[in-house]
Amino acid sequence: MGLNQKEVRNKVLHFLKNHPKNTYKQKTLSKAIHIPKQNYPEFKDILRQMSDQGEIERFKSNRYSYPQEKRIVTGDLSITSKGFGFVLMDNERDIFISYDNLANSMDGDLVRALVFKQSFGKNPEGKVLEVLERSMENIVGVFRKYNGGGMVYPEDDRLKSPLYIPPDKIQPDGKQPIQNGQIVVAQLEDWADPRDNPHGYITDVLGFPDEPKMDLRIVAKSKDLDLEFPDDVKHEEKQLAEPDWKNELKRRLDLRDTLCFTIDPEDAKDFDDAVSFRQKETGRFELGVHIADVSHFVRQGSAIDREAWKRGTSVYFVQHVIPMLPERLSSDLCSLKPDEDRLAFSVIMELDSSGTVYDYQITESVIHSDCRFTYEEVENVIKGASHKFAETIHLMQMMSLTLQRQRSEMGSIDFDIPEPIFSLDEHGIPYEVRPSARLHSHRLIEEFMLLANRTIAEHIYNQSDKTDSRLPFVYRIHEKPPSDDLASFMTLLKNLGITYQVNGEINPEDFRNILDIVENLEFKYFVEKVALRSMSKARYSPDNLGHFGLAFGVYTHFTSPIRRYPDLVVHRLLKQYQTKRPKDTDSLMEYLRETCDQSSEMEINALEAEREYAKIKSMEFLSQKVGEEFHGIISGVTSFGAFVELTYYMVEGLVPLSRMRGDYYIYDKDKYQLLGKRTGKRYRLGDRVRVRVDSVSVEDRQADFTFIEENE
Repeated sequence: MGLNQKEVRNKVLHFLKNHPKNTYKQKTLSKAIHIPKQNYPEFKDILRQMSDQGEIERFKSNRYSYPQEKRIVTGDLSITSKGFGFVLMDNERDIFISYDNLANSMDGDLVRALVFKQSFGKNPEGKVLEVLERSMENIVGVFRKYNGGGMVYPEDDRLKSPLYIPPDKIQPDGKQPIQNGQIVVAQLEDWADPRDNPHGYITDVLGFPDEPKMDLRIVAKSKDLDLEFPDDVKHEEKQLAEPDWKNELKRRLDLRDTLCFTIDPEDAKDFDDAVSFRQKETGRFELGVHIADVSHFVRQGSAIDREAWKRGTSVYFVQHVIPMLPERLSSDLCSLKPDEDRLAFSVIMELDSSGTVYDYQITESVIHSDCRFTYEEVENVIKGASHKFAETIHLMQMMSLTLQRQRSEMGSIDFDIPEPIFSLDEHGIPYEVRPSARLHSHRLIEEFMLLANRTIAEHIYNQSDKTDSRLPFVYRIHEKPPSDDLASFMTLLKNLGITYQVNGEINPEDFRNILDIVENLEFKYFVEKVALRSMSKARYSPDNLGHFGLAFGVYTHFTSPIRRYPDLVVHRLLKQYQTKRPKDTDSLMEYLRETCDQSSEMEINALEAEREYAKIKSMEFLSQKVGEEFHGIISGVTSFGAFVELTYYMVEGLVPLSRMRGDYYIYDKDKYQLLGKRTGKRYRLGDRVRVRVDSVSVEDRQADFTFIEENE
C-alpha cells in the first residue's frame, strides 16, 4: 500500500521543525516517523519533492533540515563549464548553485531560487526552485539516433543534459533527412522533470563536424549571432548613396589639407579612426582624432540601425568577422581610406608638453587620409626607419609617452596581457600559436583614443554641471572590485610570496603598484590575468560612476562607431546637443538605459564567442602535440585537478587528479592548492611546472596533461 503523501509531509515538517538546529539523513528521518521498509523508496521521492519545492532544505549526502530563514531570490543564472552555477545578484554576493541543485534550469535562465541559511563557501548557497523565463534559444549539438527519435548532445559544456527529440520533431522544414553525427540546431520545448531529459525539436542542420568553417557556424549559432544580414537591411544597403559633397563641405570643417593618416592591423578592412598631429607656433601641440561619421549614413530607426542595435558590436574571430554594419558601410562609405575624401567627426585638442588639454573643438569634418599605416610600419619608423611622415610620427610618439606617464601618475592601470595569435593553413587548422606583441605604435594609438574619449565625456559632463539637469549620455563605467574577489587576489599574491598592504579602500594605484612589483617575474602575465578577473566588468551606463581601471572620473566610447553601437549613439547625442537640448529627457534616458544594457550584454556575448572560437583553435593546435612536453604555470586549482597554461602557447589543459601519481591529493580551496596526503607535496596556483600532453578532444574543448617530475 502506498504512502499518504500529505500525511508524510506533515510528519516530516513537524519533526524537523521540532529539531531546527539539526540535519538528518533519509534513513534516520524514515525511522523517526515510522515509515515501513517497503515504502522507503517512495519516502525518498517525497523528501526530494519537498526539497525541490522549498519546504525543507537538502544538504550534501542527502541530509535534510527545516529551513531556518527561508529567503527566495530572483535572478539570472550563470552556469560555468565545470557544471555549477550562480544566481547573479545586483547589490550582494551571487548565490552559488551546485550541480545537484540546478533542477531543470539552463545557463542564462531567469530563475527563482531558495537561499540556504548554512553555507559551505564564500558565496551563499541555494537551489533553483523554478525557471521563470528561458534564455537559451539555439542549442547546437551532435545528433544521434535514439528510439526512433534522437538525442542532441550540446556543444556548450554549460548545458548539462542532452536534448531528446521525438520522432515527429526531427525533420526541419525543407531540409534533407538528418544523418547520425551531424551538427544540428535545436530548440527547447519542454523540461518539466529535472530527472528526465529535456524535450525539443530540430530547427536547422549545419552539416558534419569536418566541413569547412563548421567551427565558426557552431559558435555563431550557439551564441545567436547572425552570419547574414536580414533582407530589409540588404535592401537599405543598396540604397545608400555617396554624400552630397558640395553641401557637406559648406557646413563642415574642411580638414582635407591637414596631414592625417590611419594606423591599423595589417589585415584590417575598415578604418574608423585617423589621427593628425602638429606643433603650433605657440609651442603647444594640436592633436586631431578623426572618427568615421557613421551617424551621417545610419539614421536612427532605420532597418540598418535596428539591426546594429540588436548586434551591439562586431565579433572578431581568427580569420573572420561578424560585422555590426553591412560591408558597404564598414568597408567603403564609412571607412577612412587613404587618398579619398571622407566624412568624419573630429575632436581637435590643444595640448602643452605635459599632455594637459587647454582647449578643444568637437566638430563634423571632411578629411583626406594621406596614408594607411600598419602598426608594424609605424613601429619601424619609431625605431629609426625613414619615411616622409617620420617627423610627425616621432612627435606623436613623444606625446603618447607623455600621456602614458600622466595616466600612470594618476594610478591608471595598464594591463599588458598578450593574446594568442593563430596562423591557419588552407584548411583552417592552426600550425602556429604565438603571443601577441604590444608595440609602441599600439600604445600611441591607445593613448590618443583614450584622450579623445575622455575629452568627449568631460565636455558633456561639464556642460551638465552648468545646467539645472544632467544631459542624458552614454558613459563607459568600471566600478571598484568586489571585496570577496579582492580578498582572493590578495591571498593569491601572498601564496606567491608577494606581500602588499592596502591602506583603507583599494584604489587603482594599488593595482598599478602590484603590477610594477611583478613586472620582471616569470608569473607576471598570470598575476595580471588574475588581477583582471578580480575586477568588475566595464559596462555602458547612462549614469556616470567613473572608471576605476583608468582612474578617470568620467569616460565614454566615441572612437569606434563602425564596430560599437554605443559610439554611434554618442555621435548622435553630440550632434543633437550642438543645436538644442532635449525636451523629453525621461524618454531619452529610458532609451539610453535600454541601449546600454543591450550593448553591455552583447559585448559579453561577443567576448564569449571569441574565446570559444579561440578555444577550439587552441585544441586543434594542441591535438598535433600529443606526447610532447612543455613548461607551464598552474592557472587554476579545483577539486578534480589542476589547470595548466602552457608558457609560450597560452593554451590551457587539465591535469586530472586521477593522473597525479605517487600520492593522494586533497583540495585545499583556501590556499589554492592540491596537497599530497602522504608526502605533503603541493601543487599551488601560480607554480611553474612541466607537463606532457596526454590527450586532446576538440569536440569537448578539453586537453588532459600529466605532471612531469624533474627527475623523470
